[in-house]
Formats: sequence, structure tokens, C-alpha cells
Amino acid sequence: MSESMDATPDQQTNLPIISGLALMKVKFDASDSTRSRSLFGNGRMQVKVQVLVSGIDLDGNAMHVPAEVMESIELIHYSTGKTLRDGWVASTEQGRFTIEARPSLTAGEDHDDDLENDGVHPQVRTFWVSSSSAGTTQIGARLSLNGERILSNGTTLSSVHDSSVTIEAQPPSAYSMEAFRWYQTRRGDELPGNRIWSHRLGLYPGGQQIKLVDWVVDGVDKGTDHDFAGGNRLNEIRTNFMKVILVRPEAHKVTVSLPANGDPFVFAFFSDAHTWNDESYSVRIQSDGELTVVQALSEYSKIGKEFKYGDKLYFLAIDEHGTEHKLAIRVNFYERNLYLERG
Repeated sequence: MSESMDATPDQQTNLPIISGLALMKVKFDASDSTRSRSLFGNGRMQVKVQVLVSGIDLDGNAMHVPAEVMESIELIHYSTGKTLRDGWVASTEQGRFTIEARPSLTAGEDHDDDLENDGVHPQVRTFWVSSSSAGTTQIGARLSLNGERILSNGTTLSSVHDSSVTIEAQPPSAYSMEAFRWYQTRRGDELPGNRIWSHRLGLYPGGQQIKLVDWVVDGVDKGTDHDFAGGNRLNEIRTNFMKVILVRPEAHKVTVSLPANGDPFVFAFFSDAHTWNDESYSVRIQSDGELTVVQALSEYSKIGKEFKYGDKLYFLAIDEHGTEHKLAIRVNFYERNLYLERG
């Protein structure tokens, strides 16, 4: 299926003129007879909606629809004929969280006679529909042809077409903190005085995993890790240096540098135990539908000023359905620990 047909130079000398539409159908998929689907009304999840059209010339013969007519196609609320609004959005770009219509069990029995009898295979315009709130709407389409606006809700007297699909936007699921798993594992094989932990965040309501696929922090660019807490010359138990990083879910590893190989004499007489030496570590990241926070600690301090930053990080964890969950990570420097809380 294509949205336009290019004519050869010879054909351009005697191109047919479109006089009307032979077909105007709104479907979830050209080969699917399903008339209703549901999604989560979180503004991210999308459902594919396709508009199928074919034209007729002045002699009543089937013909392809010009590109400018295809470009004029818009989705509408079937009941009003107006473009989508009140939280409903139609995009020509597919996002990350989409639902593709699957052929229904009765698709083989529910033939579309208009498609089978059409002499020219219909052209298709594809949209991706989302909703930012719960509710149900019936979706049709409209286009402009020969200066006339044609709607698929049966109201265009000169070209009657009645076709639509229904989408139900369900309220996004919310979960108690007990549904989230927050646990840590040690990297291991660090130099003496160094410790690296990977804190993992997962969502398992009722013991069944819902994958966490992304996170959002205000002011942090997409695709970058977020170093949100740490310090130097902390003078805490077995800890003078710390760095805490929220890792991008698509990352396979993160590199951290820790002060290491400190002089035992300096450690004995100076509480901040500074050292000139650094050791870099590669920390492997395995998402598996969970988010990762890397915490790197050292008994030694780096040469330089004393500093301390970060206390509580507020962020959105995005699940596989595009639903956001407001969470927070609280940093306890005295305990050298991280706590997951409601955001």
C-alpha cells in the first residue's frame, strides 16, 4: 500500500481526473475488522488508526487519489466532525509506546466487500492516536477533495461514507510502594577501600513484572546519566568519597573513578585520608525491565576541596505502557545508603 502513485511522462499527457471517492474507511489496520480497542490514557500509549481511500474518475472508473488529497486527511470525533481534542491527539509519527491492532479471530469470516470489489487497491494514511485522560471516543476521518470537505460520519450528502473506530482510554494504573522492588548487588573485585553497588528498581505488582523502560528528571537531557549525589572528604564511617548515578536504561555500562591506593600513614593521621591515586571501574548494566542506580564509595578522599551535594532525587519512572510513576531516592550519607520513597 502507498500514499501516492507517480505517473510516467507518457501517462501525464492523459491523466484521469478524480471526481469523487469510491471508498473511505477508518480501521485499526487495513486487514483487521476490529472496531474497538483500548489504551492507557497517559498521553504516551498510542493506537494505530488507518484511513483507507480510493477514488473514481469522471467515467466512474476506479483510480488512485492524488497526493494532496491524501495529505489533507485528518482524524475527527465522529459525533462532532471536529478534529481530535480534549486530550485526544493524532500524530503521523509512531512513538515508543504503541499498540498494533492484531487480526481478530473472526477476521477471516468478516469480509469487507468494499475492499474486495474495489478495482484499485486503496491507499492508506496512518495515524497514531493517544489520550492524556480517561474516556471513550468514536473516531472518524475527513479530507478535502475538489474544494469540498468529505467526512466519514455520513454527513457529507454529496459523498456519503459512514466508517469509524472506537477507542477507550483507561485510567493509568497506580501501584503501592510495596509493588516496587528496590535491592542492591555488589560489583566486587574492587581495590581495598573501594566499594561499588548497583541498586535495582523494578515493578512487580502481584508478583508479575511490568517493565520499567525509562526515567525522567527535570532539567536532565535525555540520553545522559544523572550524577545526583556525592561528596569528597565526607569523614563518614569507612567513607570519604561517594558518587551516586542514575543510569540511562539503554546503557550497557557506566565508568566510575574512585580515589584508591591510599597511604596507610596518611590514613592513620588524617581523617579524610586523601590520596593522589585514582582507579577507574567499568560497571556492567543489565536492564531486564529494571532501572539502575550506581553508588561508588571509597575510604579515601581525592586531593581537592571538601564538597557534598544531593539529598533527595525526584524522578518519574516510565513503565512499558508509557505510564509514569512519581518516585524519589533519598540519600543518607551517614548510613551510606539509598532509600526509595514516593515522589
